[in-house]
Amino acid sequence: MTSSQLTEIFVEAGTVVSVEVMYDRVTDRSRGFAFVTMGSVDDAKEAIRMFDGSQVGGRIVRVNFPEVPKGGERLVMGPKIRNNNRDFVDSSHKIYAGNLGWRVSSQDLKDVFAEQPGLVSAKVIYERDSGRSRGFGFVTFETAQDVEAALKTMNGVEVQGRELRLNLAAVKAPSSPSVTEENEGSSVDTSELVSSAST
Repeated sequence: MTSSQLTEIFVEAGTVVSVEVMYDRVTDRSRGFAFVTMGSVDDAKEAIRMFDGSQVGGRIVRVNFPEVPKGGERLVMGPKIRNNNRDFVDSSHKIYAGNLGWRVSSQDLKDVFAEQPGLVSAKVIYERDSGRSRGFGFVTFETAQDVEAALKTMNGVEVQGRELRLNLAAVKAPSSPSVTEENEGSSVDTSELVSSAST
């Protein structure tokens, strides 16, 4: 889907100021989302009403206000990276949790393992600049026995529509925090929208 094609679609909701489809710097392929700047907040709200959850170009799209202002990812995510991982407790008894849904937060991951004996902490790994989940995280426990029990019990359990893929994590020396929680619940008074196509 090109910028001009998106413009033709969104103009039905009001004035379209600009459309920017986001591309991967290496492959030059679309990353599956775009920023659409409407002429006013009312036009933006109308576009959300008209197109969120609708089919565009053969895919169901999500249309909403951006959680992080375009270009401001590092500024917003930097403090979140530091603040939201202060509570994570590392341990030599650790599980790698893969195949996580993009909206699974560190707290969600911890909640999933809440009934497991010896649970210490959990964190999802996020891209430093964009704040997007990298689709995996770590869960720490008090003992090796706790880890073994969790691996047996939780491997393959469905979390937000995806099956957990668990492995024993390789233990590394502690490093500076490099992850962040999702930027949830922010309200943005802007005419800019994010349009993303679900696969």
